[in-house]
Amino acid sequence: MEKMESMEPKSQGLGLWMAVIFLAGQMAGVGVLALPSAMVGTGPTGFFLLIYFTYNAIFVGQRLGLCWMIIEEKFPELQSKEGCRDPYMVIAEKAIGPVGRHIVSVCVSFTLYGVCCVVLVLMGSFLQNIFESFGVDSTKCIFMIIISIFMAPLCWLGTPKDFWFVAVGALISTVIGCIMVMVKEAVDVADHQSCYYTFNSTTGDSLFDRHWPEPSSPLDFGKAFSSVMFAFAGASTFPTIQADMKNKSQFPKAAFYSMLILCMVYLPMSVVGWGLLGDQVGGSVIDSLCNGPAKVCIEILFLLHLISAFPIIINPPCQFFESLLNISPQFGLKRVIFRSFSVVILLLIGLSLPNFGAILNLIGATTITLLNFIFPPIFFLILSKSEHNNEGVQARPVSLMVRIYCWHMVIVCSIGGIIAFYASVTSISQALSGGESCWVTLV
Repeated sequence: MEKMESMEPKSQGLGLWMAVIFLAGQMAGVGVLALPSAMVGTGPTGFFLLIYFTYNAIFVGQRLGLCWMIIEEKFPELQSKEGCRDPYMVIAEKAIGPVGRHIVSVCVSFTLYGVCCVVLVLMGSFLQNIFESFGVDSTKCIFMIIISIFMAPLCWLGTPKDFWFVAVGALISTVIGCIMVMVKEAVDVADHQSCYYTFNSTTGDSLFDRHWPEPSSPLDFGKAFSSVMFAFAGASTFPTIQADMKNKSQFPKAAFYSMLILCMVYLPMSVVGWGLLGDQVGGSVIDSLCNGPAKVCIEILFLLHLISAFPIIINPPCQFFESLLNISPQFGLKRVIFRSFSVVILLLIGLSLPNFGAILNLIGATTITLLNFIFPPIFFLILSKSEHNNEGVQARPVSLMVRIYCWHMVIVCSIGGIIAFYASVTSISQALSGGESCWVTLV
């Protein structure tokens, strides 16, 4: 009973393990689908890149947590009963002024709304494949419209603690789905009659033409960098979840455990997909599976995750804009109208570029890199330094090694982001020139 009470967030906020579930649940899913394909261009080096940024994600997540604790000590008024609705923006403002708030606001909105576009495109694709298996012929563009109508009411809920049950389903469905993907890949490869094989009429042999190419250019690492960044696209929601915790000092632990869970999901999926399929793995790992009941079950599981994660992802930018528009934090007609309008805008963008990989790479290379791995160490160093100028505030000296690691993060991710951005622009250009827009088929 004590454990259940600690997880129940209704009256006192999120507990440690519920925060862990929120963090891992809203981050896992979309990113893991692109990782196996990204590893094709890097080989085993990509796996070390994944482990390296898992540690970095833990590090910057904890820095963000410390930033918020420093701010609450300096500004007790932010410890209000209803909490702060835009904590990351507050961190930026207290660190570098109003300009920082505006920059982070744009980045957070672009990131989370962009992720929602990716989610809508994926949900449309999954629904198309699922219904095709039952003989229903339609396009993912139509299903994107249908799923948007269904998702809008789920987005009317308030802060994450108002729909804590959603995160549980998101994480469980993703873990089970990933296990099923790896098993399905192994079964398909072992079955010489599967979709991976072609029949040689001369020799009578079944052929599986797969390769493990060596990295050919920095763009290969740029694509992998974007995918790994996107896989950890959760820092922008970290402060929001921390603000909803009943014991905010436990957030560094929540960040550590959630990133560890993600690594335990991401790494096996990447290794198995790359090791079994090589360059035959698709942009989404689910596209690589042979058709059949197992694939349909996997798509349903990931669809459940995306449905669960969507309202969590869209919540922070909605809270921010609602505060600008003076929309009450309590449930009401204005919130319903605004959030429904937001879903419509995201749908229009998704219909214009229904290629999840192209959007994923752009977001991963730009705003996610900034929010996850560049801004947090900079803000932490600034707030830690200014902390000593305030009487009555507990000092937290920053060691030389931590300072060096913070600046190493800024430099490495800045260089990686530039390379990844060039690769993402190339990917978007190819998608647009290929005439993938839904308006071609809908109009």
